[in-house]
Amino acid sequence: MFVRRLLPVAPLFLLCVPHTFGQLPKRLEKCLPYPTLAQEIREMQPAPTRVRVHIIRVDFDSNDGIPQDAQEEISAELRRRAFEPEADSAYLKDLANEIAEVPVRGALLNLGYFKVNAKAKLTVLSSEGEDVSAAVVISATPGPQYRTGDIRIESTDSGHPLIISPEVLRGLIPLQRGELFSVEKVRAGLQNLGLAYGREGYVDMTPEPDTEVDGERRTVDLVVKIDQQVQYRVGSVEFLGVDGAIREKFVESLPKPGEVFDRTRLEEDRRRLSLQAG
Repeated sequence: MFVRRLLPVAPLFLLCVPHTFGQLPKRLEKCLPYPTLAQEIREMQPAPTRVRVHIIRVDFDSNDGIPQDAQEEISAELRRRAFEPEADSAYLKDLANEIAEVPVRGALLNLGYFKVNAKAKLTVLSSEGEDVSAAVVISATPGPQYRTGDIRIESTDSGHPLIISPEVLRGLIPLQRGELFSVEKVRAGLQNLGLAYGREGYVDMTPEPDTEVDGERRTVDLVVKIDQQVQYRVGSVEFLGVDGAIREKFVESLPKPGEVFDRTRLEEDRRRLSLQAG
């Protein structure tokens, strides 16, 4: 079962919740005109010391049966990145677990190995200051490959049907029945659902994905339940720190009070405004 993904848009009413007795999410802290107590405490603490780990050699257990194309993809990804873990006594073990879970397991999940288990072991080859060169040995049990079965889109509330038809929403998930099941494509589909609902003012919509695995047929059915929440409309539009010429140029193209709030349009307008003001 996939972890529930929250879209990167915070409920607007949370901006009005007093933060004196609780800790706001960091994405909401950024919206406040003054620092919170939690921010001030974090800023007073010294930044943790980090090291930069460069993977210069990647070895695979020859008995694991990891496909050659997956080995090449994993190796290229690890060599391309510079990892920056905190320099504590357990950083090699923690980084090895991260490598096994994300680059290794992630690559195999996208090739249909839905029940893959992976391990990694790091060995330091040399170090110079904060830069560490390391080798990694990867072992994995891919298991069988799974293919995509049925994909259904449903509402979490049977009393409130989806405002966008399930057929249209299904088309936003780039997986077809019979092709190898890919977690990456599921993530892309969930992002597409968020964009579609964001254009209709449902900025708090949350897709809740669940999987049903058929071990005999080696298929994975995907059920995405949509928690639509409420539709938002534009309240008012204000310009802060923008000169009159730029404001006049953009005011006609911006949404009007009372219109459905289109998150995608807002982001496009903000990028255009940033280019003009910059």
